[in-house]
Amino acid sequence: MTAEYSIYSPDKLWRAEISACHGANVTRLQYNGRDVLVPLESEEQLKINPYIQGSPLLFPANRTHRGRFSFEGVEYVLPLNEPHNNAHLHGLLHLQKFKAERSTQDTIVLSYENSEEIYPFKFKITVIYSLAENSFTQSYIIENTDEKNMPLTFSLHTSFVEPELFSVPIDECQEKDSHHIPTGRYVPLNEQEALYPIGSKSRGLEISGYYKACGGVARIGDFTYTVSDNFDHWILFNGKGEKNLLCVEPQCGAVNGLNMENGHRILAPQKKISFSCKIEK
Repeated sequence: MTAEYSIYSPDKLWRAEISACHGANVTRLQYNGRDVLVPLESEEQLKINPYIQGSPLLFPANRTHRGRFSFEGVEYVLPLNEPHNNAHLHGLLHLQKFKAERSTQDTIVLSYENSEEIYPFKFKITVIYSLAENSFTQSYIIENTDEKNMPLTFSLHTSFVEPELFSVPIDECQEKDSHHIPTGRYVPLNEQEALYPIGSKSRGLEISGYYKACGGVARIGDFTYTVSDNFDHWILFNGKGEKNLLCVEPQCGAVNGLNMENGHRILAPQKKISFSCKIEK
């Protein structure tokens, strides 16, 4: 069983399946019977790659070099779960079991509380998914329940079924080394990347990059993907153009942002930060 909950729009055109046991992931999203996101249909898919079905929650986002970072005079260590790149990858939130707080025909609310098990700061995240007649809305509220400041980066590994064309508002690329770790420089878009903001195909191209956002509205085939302003980066990935997917990932903070002075947000004790996304036809 890959999902425990289903919600529907009032007109029944939109349908979403959500798994509390798989990190509150949207394991299937359909419009008029057509998959919008890559569906999770078996546990075997997760063993091959746990990130390219639905929209996994990444906290902290993407890679943290050596699995280490210093914050306010203290060094913290995260699991080195990508040893070949000497990095901590994507956090552990996507592996956690969430609690279903409330469920109706068109809305579900889930939550998870961390007591330093998966991140060395205490926090609570509340996730709200809702369907209307023309859209699917995702809302995320992160609360620092600790007594100390908490650094954070946050992303959604949103895996769309590969479209004919897409556009994403980006204007600079976060340069990376052969291990996908940023060098600390932002560089101009290359010739292929310069097409991404105005319209590009995905199939047949190899797409993999970290980019500064210059807007919050992407176009994925027939669908519009709008994200809140506090997502300041976009990550793009398509499995070398061979997997019939295009990951368009809104991200708050830079890749390896926990090791960059201005690469992450700081959330004070008992404070909250909210993120939102909407997919519309």
